[in-house]
Amino acid sequence: MSTLELGTNMPAASHEAWLDAVDAALRGKSLDSLVSTDLGGFTRQPLYTQEAMADDNVSGLPGFVPYTRGARAVNDKFLPWQIAQRLTPGRKGSDQKAVMTDLNGGVSAIMLDFSQQLPTLAQLDKLLNEVMLDIAPLSVNLAAHGMQAAELIISLREHRNLASDVVGFLNLDPLSAHVRYGAAIDLDMSRLIAISQAHQGLRLMTASGATWHDLGASVVQELAWVAASITEYVRQFDAAGLAPEQALPKITICLATDGDFFASLAKIRAARLIFANIAANLGSATAPQIHVETSLRALSDVDPWVNILRATVSGMAAGIAGVDMMTIAACTATSASDNELTRRIARNTQIILQEESHIGQVADAAGGSWYVESLTQDLAEQAWALFQRLEADGGLSQALAKGEINQAIVAQRAAFNTAIDNRSLPLVGVSEFPNLDEAPLAAAVDKSDGTLDGFRFAARYEALRRAAQASKPKVFMACIGSMASFTPRLNFAANLYAVGGLHAVAGAGGSDVEAIAAEFSKSTAKIAVICGSDDDYETLAQPLAAALRKAGVIHLALAGKPRAIDEVEDYCFAGGPAYELLRNIHSKLGLAE
Repeated sequence: MSTLELGTNMPAASHEAWLDAVDAALRGKSLDSLVSTDLGGFTRQPLYTQEAMADDNVSGLPGFVPYTRGARAVNDKFLPWQIAQRLTPGRKGSDQKAVMTDLNGGVSAIMLDFSQQLPTLAQLDKLLNEVMLDIAPLSVNLAAHGMQAAELIISLREHRNLASDVVGFLNLDPLSAHVRYGAAIDLDMSRLIAISQAHQGLRLMTASGATWHDLGASVVQELAWVAASITEYVRQFDAAGLAPEQALPKITICLATDGDFFASLAKIRAARLIFANIAANLGSATAPQIHVETSLRALSDVDPWVNILRATVSGMAAGIAGVDMMTIAACTATSASDNELTRRIARNTQIILQEESHIGQVADAAGGSWYVESLTQDLAEQAWALFQRLEADGGLSQALAKGEINQAIVAQRAAFNTAIDNRSLPLVGVSEFPNLDEAPLAAAVDKSDGTLDGFRFAARYEALRRAAQASKPKVFMACIGSMASFTPRLNFAANLYAVGGLHAVAGAGGSDVEAIAAEFSKSTAKIAVICGSDDDYETLAQPLAAALRKAGVIHLALAGKPRAIDEVEDYCFAGGPAYELLRNIHSKLGLAE
């Protein structure tokens, strides 16, 4: 009987051997071509090894300072994190029936969102009828309402005669709420201390990186502004008579995770490291409590089912990183309403992560990965440096007063928009592989009164799709040459035009420019794009462009890099200004956005 050997004779891998293999694969390109720079400013190497790790990078153990690997030594295998579902008074599909369905279906906490309206005590009590708040804790998004909404929650607890130690989260965060909703920055800290004494189970404040994220902040900015918020709130409590070591446990961290799996995972680990650094400087060993919301800025209202995949990746990153509470947004979260199906999918995503994928069974499963450890350290160091610069200039509130935070967000949004416009930041179902048979969801109304509205990657392309939805304009694909030669650019251009809601009508190809122009006239399209090979362009593009202009085309583009053809006004190619092209076409067609 032969002996089965499981790779025991394989030679040991070496860095030099890897470099040789890469050099052969790149065919003369530099190794630096594999290094990518994130829009948030941090870099990603093609390979991470133990030698690349900093000598002082010690993640420690789960449950021990600096808590990089988790705030608990052993996870609760039954409920590794609280499964929260958003409940938004005033939003269609978000009512008492929905919350009870969620709780009966496995949800263990409620994310109460007052961004649509602030109910009265009677309305809130009715909305939460039959909800046992001592079992299913409330975590509140106070939106623009600040202390008024916080007092409403206190009134509800007193109305329900809840014990002082019943857990809850007020999540006051006036600094981010000021930018998002125009809310007041100042709080009555003495009143908050009194609330804390009467309701010892309440966490009073949060440093909401999720709010900064949904305004358009980068990963590094989100972490830095979280650190700056924590520091300012501790100072305010201290000035009101609550010592830092007592104030710090009253502050949670809320972060957003998105489709960038590793950056999301490392961000959570870096946030714990940053919190531990702040705590150490305050003489405290308090472990951070981290709540995660899956990104709203990454969601789309066109082909919304793709949002399920985005949320799953986001939730998996949070679960592996180890969080205390998670809210996975329904795939309809950025539209006008939710429904029973989309809420069910959102909560079941977390249940599957916990009970079928067993994500919470292992503490910090990604720990020890040289990539994850390096990325964690890089994010923490860059965020800490930005935080220190803020502190040196007077803190986050001073930066807000000077307009520096708004300027930073606007600049970061511009960087995102540039990448979105040229599709180097692809949005599946939106800027890539759009499904024109899927009508966009009804858009939600942004009720922000702040200086910056919410920011979503897909919003500008969605506006184009909605503008084209009623008339369903056509684009004629003026193919030249053989099918084998024109098909690649035909497919590329058809996909690109569909991004703007334009339906492709393909020509038959060939070399008879007059026949192709006649096909255009029969198509009833008003715009056209020439599709073919470079060789065919040399001989046929110019006369075909002239024939199409004569046939009445009002906008003519060519699929490929720019070249000297007078009648062609735009070019569509990989890495080109896709959004600018589509805006130009919409303008020519007279489509209102």
